[in-house]
Amino acid sequence: MTPAPLTVSRVFKAPIALVWAVHTDPKHQAKWLSPDNPEGYLSKLDFRVGGTHHYGAPGPDGAIMYGTQTFREIVPMKKVVLVQSFADKDGNIAPHPMAPTWPREILSTTDYEDLGNGTTRMAVTWVPFNATTVEEATFEGARAGMQGGWDHQFGQIEAYLAGL
Repeated sequence: MTPAPLTVSRVFKAPIALVWAVHTDPKHQAKWLSPDNPEGYLSKLDFRVGGTHHYGAPGPDGAIMYGTQTFREIVPMKKVVLVQSFADKDGNIAPHPMAPTWPREILSTTDYEDLGNGTTRMAVTWVPFNATTVEEATFEGARAGMQGGWDHQFGQIEAYLAGL
């Protein structure tokens, strides 16, 4: 049985066009995904339906965490639907480096909502995609960690937006 989706959201004090750009443009992504080493952020982006994004974000210790995304739906400043995976340096789907039973693919939907007065809500929904029962169980057991991870990422986006 597929686990219930995980949805997290945050309201940002920034206009929707800026929140969209910060989330979808690798030049911005480098600054909040890898704030300690934005120059080390690697990105090969083909931002269109059917396109992919292969990226590598260096952590504080210098180790690079690679990922790949395949875009399924893009509605500018409204929605992005993609399949998210961990990857190797060549862009091949790979197991999570610290959790080998993590789902190989996550269906990710990001919705953007203009709330007026220069504020934007961004909501991200994740659900395992093409997952085994073991991968689904791993996802289900990781809800608190995923919430914490998204809170951290949203905090990094907030800090970056505050500096623009």
